[in-house]
Amino acid sequence: MAVFYGTMLFSVFIILLLGFMVKYRRAYWLISGYNTMSKGKQKNVDVVGLSKFVGNLCFLIALIFLAATIFFTLNKEVLGGLALFLTAPLSIYAVIKAQSYDGNTKNPDGTMKARSKWMVFVLSGILILVFVGAGVFMYYGAQPSQFIVTDEYLEIKGLYGERIPFKDISDLTLLGSLPKITFKNNGSSLGSVKKGNFKMEGVGNVKLFVDTSKPPFIAIDKNGQSIFLNCEGEEETKELFQ
Repeated sequence: MAVFYGTMLFSVFIILLLGFMVKYRRAYWLISGYNTMSKGKQKNVDVVGLSKFVGNLCFLIALIFLAATIFFTLNKEVLGGLALFLTAPLSIYAVIKAQSYDGNTKNPDGTMKARSKWMVFVLSGILILVFVGAGVFMYYGAQPSQFIVTDEYLEIKGLYGERIPFKDISDLTLLGSLPKITFKNNGSSLGSVKKGNFKMEGVGNVKLFVDTSKPPFIAIDKNGQSIFLNCEGEEETKELFQ
């Protein structure tokens, strides 16, 4: 997790630096879109107003990233995710607002050109789709895992689910607590709900389908792979174990 926190804090620093350079050092060449315009088109842009807007936007995004990092550090993954989701409406607002500084996007009467409207619509649509997709992923990640038991295998439904043949299970244990989770490799971590591939102290790489706030937990050794899972209730977990 230290790598994740370090990356987040480094991102905060870089975004703050970009905002400072654009707003206070007139580093207009850092403004995407403006830096690729011809000299003639650049003359039609209120670059001073745009630079202030971009700089303030960078400061706000950096603040959101910092808040998200603090939440993640405190194991408040849901709040951290919600903080990051604030960048969705902010990004759409930025795309629309930035057009007001660009005279190239306007007709002589001050209205926005049809082509510019279309570009704003497409970009906003893409951003909405991306964040809706992420929201759907988070929703399904927060749902309890479903288990199907047959005569031959245990099937785990949902995100990161798999089928575990009973013949591949070498050990099965009921635990009152879990080893400390030290790292998320490729998984979903929403509050106490953990799904996917993680690392555990003293165990190494594991696969989790657990709500850490609802012991007990079933530990499965599948051909050397450690899998931990539990149900919504204590009795359900014990029944599944038996």
